[in-house]
Amino acid sequence: MPAPQLINFNWTSVVQLLMFLFLMYVMYKLLYKPFFDITEERKRKVEEDLKEAERARKEAEQLRAEMEKQLKETRQTADEIVSRARKEADEILNEAKNRAKEEAARIIDAAKRQAEMEKEMALEEVQKKAGEIAVALALKILSGVLDEKAKKDYLMKMVEKELGE
Repeated sequence: MPAPQLINFNWTSVVQLLMFLFLMYVMYKLLYKPFFDITEERKRKVEEDLKEAERARKEAEQLRAEMEKQLKETRQTADEIVSRARKEADEILNEAKNRAKEEAARIIDAAKRQAEMEKEMALEEVQKKAGEIAVALALKILSGVLDEKAKKDYLMKMVEKELGE
C-alpha cells in the first residue's frame, strides 16, 4: 500500500491556486485598497476635526475669559455710575432741604415783621381811640364844672399824658 499523500498535486490545483491569487489581487485592487484609503481618509479627517475642535475650544475659552473680564469691568462701571448717581441725588436732596429751610425761615421772618407791624398799628389805633374816649369822657365830666379855658388846659394835659404813655 502506498503511502497516503497529503497533498495531491495536479493541474486543477494549480489553476485553482492561480485563480485564487488572481481573485485576491482583484479584490485588493477593487475592494481592500479603496476601503483602506477611505479608512485612512476618515482617520485623517477625524484627526483634523479633533484638532479643529481643540482649537475652537481654546478660542472659546479665551473668549469666555475675555467676556468675563469685560463683564467685570462693566459691573464696576455700573456700580460707579450708580454710586455717583446716589451721591448726586443726596446732594440735590440736601440742597433742596437747605433751600426749603431758608425759604421757611424767610417766610417766618416776614410773617413776624408783618405781625409786629400790625400789632404796632393796632396799638396806635387803640391809643388813639383811648385818647378820644378819654377826651370825650373828660369833656362830659367837666362840661358843667369848669369854664372853657380850664377845660382846654385840662384836656391838653390829659392828651399829653396819654400820648406820653
